[in-house]
Amino acid sequence: MEKVKDIIEQDGVEFEALKCTSCGEELLDMAQLKSLASKYRSLRKAKDVTFAQWGNSIAVRIPRDIAEEFHIVSGKQGLLKKEKDGIKIVPV
Repeated sequence: MEKVKDIIEQDGVEFEALKCTSCGEELLDMAQLKSLASKYRSLRKAKDVTFAQWGNSIAVRIPRDIAEEFHIVSGKQGLLKKEKDGIKIVPV
Protein backbone atom coordinates (compact mmCIF):
# COMPACT_ATOMS: atom_id res chain seq x y z
CA MET A 1 0.00 0.00 0.00
CA GLU A 2 1.14 3.51 -0.80
CA LYS A 3 -0.33 6.89 0.07
CA VAL A 4 -1.67 8.75 -3.00
CA LYS A 5 -3.51 11.99 -3.72
CA ASP A 6 -6.51 11.80 -6.01
CA ILE A 7 -9.39 14.01 -7.11
CA ILE A 8 -13.09 13.39 -7.61
CA GLU A 9 -13.35 15.14 -10.99
CA GLN A 10 -17.09 15.84 -11.00
CA ASP A 11 -16.88 17.84 -7.76
CA GLY A 12 -13.25 19.00 -7.84
CA VAL A 13 -12.64 17.48 -4.40
CA GLU A 14 -9.09 16.34 -3.66
CA PHE A 15 -8.41 13.57 -1.16
CA GLU A 16 -5.70 11.24 0.08
CA ALA A 17 -6.08 7.46 -0.01
CA LEU A 18 -4.09 4.28 0.33
CA LYS A 19 -3.57 2.51 -3.01
CA CYS A 20 -2.77 -1.16 -3.40
CA THR A 21 0.38 -1.49 -5.52
CA SER A 22 -0.83 -4.86 -6.85
CA CYS A 23 -4.43 -4.27 -7.92
CA GLY A 24 -4.70 -0.45 -7.86
CA GLU A 25 -7.69 -0.39 -5.50
CA GLU A 26 -7.89 2.73 -3.33
CA LEU A 27 -8.91 2.55 0.33
CA LEU A 28 -9.43 5.29 2.90
CA ASP A 29 -8.64 5.02 6.59
CA MET A 30 -10.95 6.76 9.10
CA ALA A 31 -8.90 9.99 9.19
CA GLN A 32 -8.90 10.22 5.39
CA LEU A 33 -12.63 9.47 5.28
CA LYS A 34 -13.40 12.16 7.89
CA SER A 35 -11.35 14.67 5.87
CA LEU A 36 -13.24 13.81 2.67
CA ALA A 37 -16.61 14.00 4.45
CA SER A 38 -15.68 17.43 5.83
CA LYS A 39 -14.86 18.69 2.33
CA TYR A 40 -18.23 17.46 1.04
CA ARG A 41 -20.13 19.07 3.96
CA SER A 42 -18.40 22.35 3.12
CA LEU A 43 -19.22 21.95 -0.58
CA ARG A 44 -22.88 21.29 0.24
CA LYS A 45 -23.06 24.65 2.06
CA ALA A 46 -21.54 26.52 -0.89
CA LYS A 47 -23.65 28.87 -3.00
CA ASP A 48 -23.39 29.65 -6.70
CA VAL A 49 -22.53 33.28 -7.40
CA THR A 50 -22.25 35.36 -10.56
CA PHE A 51 -19.41 37.77 -11.23
CA ALA A 52 -20.18 41.07 -12.97
CA GLN A 53 -18.21 44.03 -14.31
CA TRP A 54 -18.37 47.12 -12.07
CA GLY A 55 -16.18 49.91 -13.48
CA ASN A 56 -12.64 48.53 -13.69
CA SER A 57 -13.40 45.88 -11.04
CA ILE A 58 -15.29 42.63 -10.83
CA ALA A 59 -18.22 42.42 -8.39
CA VAL A 60 -19.96 39.43 -6.83
CA ARG A 61 -23.49 39.35 -5.43
CA ILE A 62 -23.82 37.86 -1.95
CA PRO A 63 -27.04 35.89 -1.47
CA ARG A 64 -29.50 37.50 0.97
CA ASP A 65 -29.43 34.69 3.55
CA ILE A 66 -25.65 34.91 3.87
CA ALA A 67 -25.69 38.74 3.95
CA GLU A 68 -28.25 38.66 6.77
CA GLU A 69 -26.36 35.99 8.70
CA PHE A 70 -23.15 38.07 8.67
CA HIS A 71 -24.91 41.47 8.99
CA ILE A 72 -23.58 42.64 5.63
CA VAL A 73 -25.25 45.81 4.35
CA SER A 74 -24.38 48.24 1.58
CA GLY A 75 -21.31 50.27 2.57
CA LYS A 76 -20.02 47.78 5.17
CA GLN A 77 -16.28 47.12 4.97
CA GLY A 78 -14.59 43.76 4.66
CA LEU A 79 -11.24 42.13 3.96
CA LEU A 80 -10.47 40.16 0.79
CA LYS A 81 -7.80 37.51 1.36
CA LYS A 82 -6.00 35.34 -1.18
CA GLU A 83 -5.85 31.73 -0.04
CA LYS A 84 -4.31 28.57 -1.45
CA ASP A 85 -7.48 27.39 -3.20
CA GLY A 86 -9.35 30.67 -3.77
CA ILE A 87 -10.36 33.89 -2.07
CA LYS A 88 -12.01 34.61 1.26
CA ILE A 89 -14.13 37.65 2.14
CA VAL A 90 -14.31 38.53 5.84
CA PRO A 91 -16.75 41.23 6.99
CA VAL A 92 -15.22 43.57 9.59
